[in-house]
Amino acid sequence: MDDEQRRAVITDDDHCLLVAGAGAGKTTTMAAKVKYLVEKKGVLPEEIIVISYTNKAIGELKDRINRCLQLPAKVCTFHSFAFEIVKQFSTEPPEINFSSYQIVFEMLEKAVYHNKPLMRNLVLFMGYYFDLSEDVFKYDSLEQYHMMKAAHDYETLKSGLGEYISKVQYQRSKQIKTITGEYLRSIQEVQIANFLYLNGLDYQYERVYDHDIYGAKKKYTPDFFISQGEHTAYLEHYSLTESGYSNLLTPQQIAKYKKGIRDKRETHKRNKTTLLETWSLYNDRRPLLEHLKEILESEGFILKPRAFDEVYKKIVETGKDKYVIKLIYFMMNFIEQFKTSGYDEGGFEILRKRTDNPRTLLFLDIAEQVYNYYQNSLKERNEIDFADMTNDAHFYLQEIERQHLELPYKYIIIDEFQDIARQRFNLTKRLSEITRAKVVAVGDDWQSIYAFAGSDISLFTRFIELMGSGTELKITHTYRNSQELIDIAGGFIQKNSEQIRKQLVSPKHLEEPVIIIPFDDSFKPMVALSKAVENVIGEILAEYGEKSSILLIGRYNYDMYKLFNTGAFTQLAGIKVNCRKHPHANISFMTAHSAKGLGYDNVILINMFEGKFGFPCQLEDDPIMKLVTYEDKSMPFAEERRLFYVALTRTKNRVYIMAPKNKPSRFLVELIKDYNLPHPDDLNMQTVDLFNLRCPICNFPLKYELNKNYGLSLYICTNDPEVCDFMTNDRINRHDIFKCPKCEDGYMIIKKSPKNGLIFYGCTNFFNEDNKCSFSLSIKS
Repeated sequence: MDDEQRRAVITDDDHCLLVAGAGAGKTTTMAAKVKYLVEKKGVLPEEIIVISYTNKAIGELKDRINRCLQLPAKVCTFHSFAFEIVKQFSTEPPEINFSSYQIVFEMLEKAVYHNKPLMRNLVLFMGYYFDLSEDVFKYDSLEQYHMMKAAHDYETLKSGLGEYISKVQYQRSKQIKTITGEYLRSIQEVQIANFLYLNGLDYQYERVYDHDIYGAKKKYTPDFFISQGEHTAYLEHYSLTESGYSNLLTPQQIAKYKKGIRDKRETHKRNKTTLLETWSLYNDRRPLLEHLKEILESEGFILKPRAFDEVYKKIVETGKDKYVIKLIYFMMNFIEQFKTSGYDEGGFEILRKRTDNPRTLLFLDIAEQVYNYYQNSLKERNEIDFADMTNDAHFYLQEIERQHLELPYKYIIIDEFQDIARQRFNLTKRLSEITRAKVVAVGDDWQSIYAFAGSDISLFTRFIELMGSGTELKITHTYRNSQELIDIAGGFIQKNSEQIRKQLVSPKHLEEPVIIIPFDDSFKPMVALSKAVENVIGEILAEYGEKSSILLIGRYNYDMYKLFNTGAFTQLAGIKVNCRKHPHANISFMTAHSAKGLGYDNVILINMFEGKFGFPCQLEDDPIMKLVTYEDKSMPFAEERRLFYVALTRTKNRVYIMAPKNKPSRFLVELIKDYNLPHPDDLNMQTVDLFNLRCPICNFPLKYELNKNYGLSLYICTNDPEVCDFMTNDRINRHDIFKCPKCEDGYMIIKKSPKNGLIFYGCTNFFNEDNKCSFSLSIKS
């Protein structure tokens, strides 16, 4: 043991935070601490409890402490310790529940029919808010709004329940295509569509206006055509506020938008058609749907709400996969995190005070009733789930104190403390207060990567402050990684000033510990990636031999499945992987999360793409879940940065980073720039534009979809059509389509001459034998 480890062993403060770097020998230090306490301090083994998180970690600690050192100290997980207290002080010890899904499913599929208010809330939530988290005014930047708008398909309730079927005639081939999904352009439009559906009004989305508009280059398609018998009206929903503002548009775009509104009003006035209008945000701050209801009723439409039990029954029968099952898993996750955050039934009122979002408030009303049903079911069955083990144990500790009972512990040693959740921290603190035991918290804030499971890194970094006093020690000598790798990984993680500062030291040295392996991701990226990985494996085998261990690390499990689909790799038992080109290589695959705490001879990072499913992951947590999980806002992608550090430090030798030339991860680009890592000249070192297809008019992303009104698959601008109505059929030569000036129903689209390869405008009716149109226009390059 080195001096830092010895100091950690003999320090005997009431509260000690031991910050141990990756590969620094914390298990050895913890075992030595127990040995020191028993042999030098005279502490009985049964007066020491060592707690960790996983059975694997517990196995290693038991092997070191109980078997090798022959010290019968208690070594257990938080859950097993908590369950032991619960069983000890319960009159009838409960059983562990492993079927929470079934309980929630029973309520949402069956019991809900006896609870009309809950059923109503469920229909409203699924109809207006499920998957539709926030309106456009909640986005921090235009780029974030672009991400949302281009990535989502906003499907209506009518569509989700199989009631939307439309026949579309392809403009060019005249073939008939049946569309069974109704997808809208925005969140609020879906809410409007679902309101109309749930109130018995027939509507058509973006139906072509019944009257020709002189001089128009494209078809006019109002947002909604609403009908009730002979009574009809058009509804336009504007993304401006009622006062005419938008924080996503420039003043020039707002002016253009307002002109578009004036033109629409004039068109409807001229043709004597009824135009109804709604706004994204009203001056009185009342919800959009309240205004919509008043507008419809004032226009003479009679709202006939569908029976909620009929709608809900159809949701359960027809839309189970899209709604019910998805909601069950979401609800289970929420309830687990709700408990892990230390809340009980009174927590819902606390959470309501933290939000004014109608979607979140509606969900909390639903979740509270599901939670109560779930807890009552557990009570009736005399069962307990894992989250309640810790909360109930905390309750029984208070009973132990009240009854003046004693627990034997004088020392509490907690492993992986950087992953501690609020409820476990509360349990630890209460246990130490009751027993007057000293607490040793061991971990590494650089490797705190489980916020999604309830961990709160601030409980580690503020440990001394929260406990009242204590000593912070560091173990900085690592025996896994080379000094050169440590310098790179350590510098990368410490760009976050909130991380505890430390300088790791290693006796190992290795030139070029991080090697960039480029591949062409412009065409069949997975095939190119698999070939590059094969070549790297060959290089590793040549240098380290076939017995050396190779770990492929992905950000997600399906990163490996995508490689399997290329045929170059196959899955073996467990985490083992076979490489067709190198069948005798010792290869494993793990995600960065599951690889934590492990070491391999060499590591290959296979997902270093920039994007929503890249590394860093750019998927946003649902705002509802943010109420019950800790979000580290110390810097962008703070937790992903720590996860990348974990991935880098799994190697005993080198890390090979598979680098896509066109869309490399921002983390990869940062490493290259900061540490001057060798890389090819054609590797894109600029900020990657996730939306590589942009509108040439307004620079918003283009979205590819079949447009039912034109009978064409088009790249359509995601901007509001009042601002920009660009659409094209050619992703390379992006020129706007427009109405053919020579025939009635043709449109000028981009075509390419088979003779000379030049592009030109040609009418869609060129192949129409009944109404052939050969009109064309040249396009200047």
